[in-house]
Amino acid sequence: MALIGSAAMAREYSPRVVSPHRADAYSMKTFRDFARWRNLTDDELAWEVYRYLIDIQSGVFHVNEVLEGSDGLSEFRTVRDPVKLLNVYGYGYCAILGPMMAGVWQDMGLGNARTVVLPGWGHVASEVYYGGGWHYLDLDVRAAFRRPDGRLASLEEARRDDSLWRDRGPLFFPNDPLGPTQQVYQRTEVHHYHGFHQSGHTMDFVLRQGESLRRWWQPKDGRWHHPAEWNRAEWLRRLIEQPPRGPKPNHRHFTVHNHANGRFVYEPDLTDKSSDFQDGVYQQQDVHSAADGLRRTGQGAAFATFEFRTPWIIVPLVGDLDRTDDDSDASVVEIDGQGLSVSLSLDGGLTWQEVRLAGLPASIDLTPRVSGTYGYLLRIALHDAQSVLRRLRVTTWVQVAPAALPCLGPGSNRMAYRIGDHYGLPTRVREICSQASHPETLLKHLVEPPADYDPQRQTARIRGAVTVKVEPPPGSRIAWFAAGASFRTHLHQAARNNKNSIAYGLAPDGDFFEIYRADVPTDTEHWHYNACREVRLEDPANAVYVRYVGDPALNNVQIHAHCLDDYRRSDSPVVITHAWTEGDASRTATVRLQEPGEYEVMAGAEPRNDWIEIAVPSASAVGVTSCDNP
Repeated sequence: MALIGSAAMAREYSPRVVSPHRADAYSMKTFRDFARWRNLTDDELAWEVYRYLIDIQSGVFHVNEVLEGSDGLSEFRTVRDPVKLLNVYGYGYCAILGPMMAGVWQDMGLGNARTVVLPGWGHVASEVYYGGGWHYLDLDVRAAFRRPDGRLASLEEARRDDSLWRDRGPLFFPNDPLGPTQQVYQRTEVHHYHGFHQSGHTMDFVLRQGESLRRWWQPKDGRWHHPAEWNRAEWLRRLIEQPPRGPKPNHRHFTVHNHANGRFVYEPDLTDKSSDFQDGVYQQQDVHSAADGLRRTGQGAAFATFEFRTPWIIVPLVGDLDRTDDDSDASVVEIDGQGLSVSLSLDGGLTWQEVRLAGLPASIDLTPRVSGTYGYLLRIALHDAQSVLRRLRVTTWVQVAPAALPCLGPGSNRMAYRIGDHYGLPTRVREICSQASHPETLLKHLVEPPADYDPQRQTARIRGAVTVKVEPPPGSRIAWFAAGASFRTHLHQAARNNKNSIAYGLAPDGDFFEIYRADVPTDTEHWHYNACREVRLEDPANAVYVRYVGDPALNNVQIHAHCLDDYRRSDSPVVITHAWTEGDASRTATVRLQEPGEYEVMAGAEPRNDWIEIAVPSASAVGVTSCDNP
């Protein structure tokens, strides 16, 4: 194992290990850069991306819908973001996997794509556009119409051309009889949805001194995202209860994977013997590190706030399928000291909830508040001169898609450790995602309330303009952002009348620059669509204002602001450990890196990947990490 470089930042921004066998799915921009298809175009590119996404090792699989949040309309709870589906879940059903494929193509920057609906079969797929025509790609039933010379056909061509249904091989409707299926395709109507996928999610997080992230290829003890809808269908209940308990494919031959898990552990040394506190604190006031932990400075209100944000959804140890009040262990805060109080924020510090302490030391299970979210802020207040925070340990469980993990293959594996967003910047994300059927999730982000807003008007909640104020975390500035929205649309020829738009400015009363104006094709046949635009600012800003105009209507907003910190540098290394099994023997390889770069791991003929961990040791532990290199 080679040690690379000398000095590294103490905080690791968007740290990730990239395997030669897997695309970097931090975003669709990094996904596009995979060596397997980096230099391909048109049919060759579409075919390779499609094959990757349906491969039993690297692809997604069918099971059921994917839902998040509590919006009053399931249309706005359904997850159709390709980055999130690739990294967090790894599964869906046709109404998710169809728009996902369209989103992969479009967000890779390859041109237009659309979702196609076949009501006569109750089925949803996708078409991507290049070379002057549409091309059918179906992740759900594993189907693409590919001619012997490699050219891919459209759905309309497949409805007319019998030859496209003959001698197509194993990647062609493996579960469906071709004769009856072809007849359905010939006879059914075809509907087109545009902009049906979502965009904006990226795999950003910050790893601090005293923090580790371990991810497994297998489920751990029955932990997964637990929406109520997954409890109702009897076939799905039976599938979930089969070992390993939790989400898994209902077509076993489509994948070798089930769902899987990751675990963050944050345990900084809070004493003055370490720089962990200054490295990891999100915001502080009138506190300092002392010989026995964190203490007050002066007489004013004293507190320390820590951020726990993950690009993977926080999940519990699931109890009874029919209830969630016995779910547990999603994020557990262990705290010791005296004269302390604890509060929690789920909206970036705009509002706070008290967390009651029966006494100290305490172990606080935050599952009812944070399960199903992507992070929170934890504020610890010190109330008097005797107050001290001696120990803090936070353990947070997440759901991960094992197909996206950086696996080892046989022989030499040239791995790459990367940091930073797809611009190479050390940014952290401030996320605003409204659920506008609940006014409290929307109005707190707006400069002023909308003139025409009715949360009960589920498909046309806001008519006219609203402006969202986006502020970065303390001590940081916004370098770039992705502004998304769920808009209502006119249908068919009336789609030309859409005037939905997105603009941004750096002051609420200053100039605004339009970044999106509706251009919905006239063949659209669904009442809503999503739009998202990414903007890199010329200079980092202290705030950004995003103005949406809903005409005919706006239903939800999603903003991901990527913010530059004034981070400091230290000598703390990053410690990466791979664990796998060869035959009956467990193997590990550990490497300490001072900066991003490549390293090599040698594995046997048939390695079974077990887990991978990225850790930044506490400053007080630097130089104590062990290494077991085969």
